[in-house]
Amino acid sequence: MSAPQKPVPPAAFSPEDMARRRRRSIALALVLGGLVVFFFVVTLVKTGPAILNRPL
Repeated sequence: MSAPQKPVPPAAFSPEDMARRRRRSIALALVLGGLVVFFFVVTLVKTGPAILNRPL
């Protein structure tokens, strides 16, 4: 039997990989933010003007 080998640590990300990851994260954040705004607007439109006629 041979001695167990130590695990090799993963290589660090290159600057290109980090830039690609950052762009992908920004794109995902923008899409999610857009969906939140979209659902908010759809909710307001479906509620209609009755949203202003409510007791406070």
